[in-house]
Amino acid sequence: MTIAVQPCDPSVRQAAESIAVGDLATLKFPYADAVVVAYAPGQEVVGEGDPTENFFAVVRGVFRAVKVTRDGRRQIFAFYMPGDMCGLEPEETHGLTIEAVNAGAMATLPRQACHARMSRDPQYNAAIFDNVRRALTHAVDHMTMVGRSSAEERLAWFLTMLAQRGPRRTGSIELAMQRQDIADYLGLTIETVSRTFTHLKAQGLIALPTTRRVDILRPDLLARLASADRDPPIRDYRAVC
Repeated sequence: MTIAVQPCDPSVRQAAESIAVGDLATLKFPYADAVVVAYAPGQEVVGEGDPTENFFAVVRGVFRAVKVTRDGRRQIFAFYMPGDMCGLEPEETHGLTIEAVNAGAMATLPRQACHARMSRDPQYNAAIFDNVRRALTHAVDHMTMVGRSSAEERLAWFLTMLAQRGPRRTGSIELAMQRQDIADYLGLTIETVSRTFTHLKAQGLIALPTTRRVDILRPDLLARLASADRDPPIRDYRAVC
């Protein structure tokens, strides 16, 4: 395994030096021959319009896929977490910018080398296919939720998704992203996101010990809200306990 540091910022270098083989071993993909690059928060991995020379796989941290419209509006299409692949566009150039949300690391996988290995390594081929399938599933879920759901349902879906994908599933979520990121991902304003957090807290579904930590108090009701199950309506569960 090779670890690259770009740029040579002390905090980024420290993150790179702490990457161990164990980080790669826990992922469901054979990364042993990949180049791992550490990224600082906000640093770009690849930009819109760049040639599609590589696939990328998250080793540590959270990354986002972003597109900015001509009038300056930003849309986040995906958040990538450890084990996720990105940069999968079939065109000759990237249609989205991928950047780090927090300090993290990406495994860089040259496309030509991947294609060659897929033809001779069934395990590698299956791993690529599994990552593509999961990326498509997440994209469909995201489009469905944003296209049909209320603000409460969107945020409930988002929190449920993060809880399910967390490493320990303890019921507590440490948000790597800021409120504006969440708003741009769910197709809401930052004011609506803040109000909806407050409303879910008032309903007794979540607690907010800090601005970045969310404790899910009633995962069953939150999951039902996330699935847009409106019958029967969700009430403040504390009133009936």
